[in-house]
Amino acid sequence: MASPPEFQLRGELRGHDEDVRGVAVCPLGILTASRDKTAKLWTEAADGGYSCSHTYVGHTDFVVAVLYVPPGVSEDYPTGAIVTGSRDASVRVWDPASASCAAPLTGHQYQVTALGLLPPGEGQGGGAAIVSASLDKTLRVWRGGKCAAVLSGHEGPVLCLLCLPGGELLSGSGDASVRQWAVAEGEGGGVCVRTIKAHTDTVRGMCVVPGLGFATASHDMSCKVWDSSGTCLSELLGHTAIVYCVAACEGGPAGGVLLASGSEDNTARLWRASGECLQVIEHPGNIWALDFLPPSPSAPSGASGSAGAGGGGDLLTGCSDAVARLWTPAPDRASPAAAAALASLLAERKAAREAAAAGGGEGGAGAGGGGALPPGLKVEEAFALSQPGGKDGENKFVKDGATGDVVAYSWDAKAFQWEKIGVVVEGPQVAARGAGKTKKYHGGREWDFVFDVDVGEGLPPKKLAMDAGDNPYLVAQRFIGEHDLPPYFQEQIVQFITQNTGGAQPAALAPMDVTGGGCDPFTGGGGGEGPRPPAPRPPPPGPQPMDITGGGVDPFTGGGGSRGLPAPKSQFLPATTCLVFDNLPAADALARKVREFSAALPPEQRLSEAELAPGGALEALLAKLPRAAASAAAAKGAAAAPAPAIAPADVALLRRLLAWPPPQLFPALDLARLAVLDAAPGGGAELLAAPGAAGDLNAPNPEPGTLAGALASAFSSPLPANHQLALRLAANAAALPGPLRAWALGGAGAALDRLSGPCLAPGAPKAVRLGGATLLANLAAAAALGQLPPEQAEGLPMQAVSFGLELLSALPPSAVVEEADAAFRCLTALGTLLGAGGRELCQVAKDLDVNDRIHALMAAARGGGAAEGRLLQAGIEVTAVIARATGVRIQGE
Repeated sequence: MASPPEFQLRGELRGHDEDVRGVAVCPLGILTASRDKTAKLWTEAADGGYSCSHTYVGHTDFVVAVLYVPPGVSEDYPTGAIVTGSRDASVRVWDPASASCAAPLTGHQYQVTALGLLPPGEGQGGGAAIVSASLDKTLRVWRGGKCAAVLSGHEGPVLCLLCLPGGELLSGSGDASVRQWAVAEGEGGGVCVRTIKAHTDTVRGMCVVPGLGFATASHDMSCKVWDSSGTCLSELLGHTAIVYCVAACEGGPAGGVLLASGSEDNTARLWRASGECLQVIEHPGNIWALDFLPPSPSAPSGASGSAGAGGGGDLLTGCSDAVARLWTPAPDRASPAAAAALASLLAERKAAREAAAAGGGEGGAGAGGGGALPPGLKVEEAFALSQPGGKDGENKFVKDGATGDVVAYSWDAKAFQWEKIGVVVEGPQVAARGAGKTKKYHGGREWDFVFDVDVGEGLPPKKLAMDAGDNPYLVAQRFIGEHDLPPYFQEQIVQFITQNTGGAQPAALAPMDVTGGGCDPFTGGGGGEGPRPPAPRPPPPGPQPMDITGGGVDPFTGGGGSRGLPAPKSQFLPATTCLVFDNLPAADALARKVREFSAALPPEQRLSEAELAPGGALEALLAKLPRAAASAAAAKGAAAAPAPAIAPADVALLRRLLAWPPPQLFPALDLARLAVLDAAPGGGAELLAAPGAAGDLNAPNPEPGTLAGALASAFSSPLPANHQLALRLAANAAALPGPLRAWALGGAGAALDRLSGPCLAPGAPKAVRLGGATLLANLAAAAALGQLPPEQAEGLPMQAVSFGLELLSALPPSAVVEEADAAFRCLTALGTLLGAGGRELCQVAKDLDVNDRIHALMAAARGGGAAEGRLLQAGIEVTAVIARATGVRIQGE
């Protein structure tokens, strides 16, 4: 069979601010979905170019999937619709013409990962239905704006789905399987009729292969083609990283079926269905999504894409550099100018990587320098400063055309400008390279040291290469940048390099000096003659392993074996000490408020004059609160059990207050917050844990006058005071051992459902977020200690992690200063939950971009005081937990 012509760049669709996560071709043009929380419709102009005609705005988080519903296909949307799925757990249906949201579809617990259009079943009316997949391990079928069926059965998150022309529904999951479903709308939801163990890792993408069956893409770096019975017909091997997506087109440029795949290795590949790779198309970033424009308006229905967009058989790719690109096999549609610009960008990046890998640099310092620049230093021209930095603290080294000096700059994200640090004047003196050592060959040259870097199970190793005398800070920085590791691991990698190179480093291990600015661009320390890092202890003979995910010693968490990098002790994780709110209110002010509210209520709800009188039941209860608040601490250190502070009569009065309506409820919540801390036998905690006083947290409408009823009433009200005190009450109830904690943990899932709205609402007070973070910390401690009841042990950790991530996102940029306690408690709770949950929970959190959220918080905390330093350390420890479960392992070669 003749080889098809190579695909060439036709054009670029620029307009998104962040990664293009989803693409689709439709009769209206091209649809894209982005990490910038929007979707866009691009229409073709007469010259074959595309421009954005509509932007669909409304999601509150990444948009990861997009779908077109043609007119007349669905009775729900007779004029057609555009459908988007987001990390905010919602599906939104948009009017294509007005760009207004016609209907939000809610029900998924976590990120929506994929969308499809399911043809109606036999004898079923209503036309086609929307189907969505989610990290919550389910698929949902939507009809009439409501969920018509829930499909459950996968053991991992569902990351892709496929609606076949015959009406079959397939799904791919993190459990490495593909499942086929018989959909039955209604309470049953449908059943799984076939399970295919498709790959050795996550099934990430799927597509129809016309005339053959379907194809799958996987984290195991392969794609596979299957027939309709589930028999594997071929395997497409060649990618060197996760394969995110696959698409197919019938009647391609050389006839037959053409497949395309997109990967984290920054390439799209074109294949025959037999497994022969026809072309590798390099990109500036990883490929999240791709689709084919149909060969002709009469393309078979199974072909990827739909008729309408011009450029039959062209390939559309969505890239992490925020650009969607069109590639064409037709020379007359190609754009030589766009191709040349892209080739130049790719060549520049390749040259920079090769220069860094070769340990080269600009020879000689500037006019003021007396020595050579450090090996591996990338020196750029002045125009590099015209582009904004990628993250706060990013460094660039620019050659001054007038003086020849190499000047260090740092990106200030808040000021949105490059700040001059100073002139690079000297690099460390290079010691004799590798005397008496065996050289190792890598990247076209010899090195003194090469270390294998395993990026995951079954993946080929990466290399960390360096020579004796190379600046370890530059080597670490280069390695972190190449492999997208968190920047906060630099110091540990430097220590590892120092130990594992057998003392072959120069005596002065600190990075080069910079004049002016007084700041070292790599370590943040002072320039000139400032203090240097202490020299590490000599290592034992031989190469030492460095493990990030197991085996040997974890340099970030200290787990693992007995040799290698000295393990830094975890300061904050796991966090298993529960926290309480035991501050005492002003008794007189609280009594006045209760009397004021009582007088405004109907007679049957008021307290009696005797109860409100000086020395009455209300003042008696208030007088006992200090002893109740101190009871928990006293019980820990006392040889004998303390006497109870709260009596049955006090609980009876408190229950009447807890039945008050929401506008008058918050004084009762404050009283109950302290009463539940009375941990003495027979005290407030035990009395309030009785079924009649505690109520049922899991009930839709808990009984008024109980703790559960008061919490439900408080969270449904608009008053921030109710939200704040209800969260503090819930946190205290979950803190102390005993029957009340068992009650709180048994209903924690329902409580999180109720409190998430008030706690995460825009403009929520700081005290409300602090209460939510504290409750989360106490639930995390219970999970780490194995104290969750069986009915909560499976689902609650995932729900708590999701709440924690949303709470972390809800914290404003000023949180590192103004809400340091809430941010710290949220971070340590997440780390504790992830450490207890293991690999699956960590992988889901990673898919939810937990590292991005943590790094943003850490970036804001850099350069601060003690509170900010505590946040930095907590962030390092949490990302280390994730890295250990899902990340990288390094072994000395």
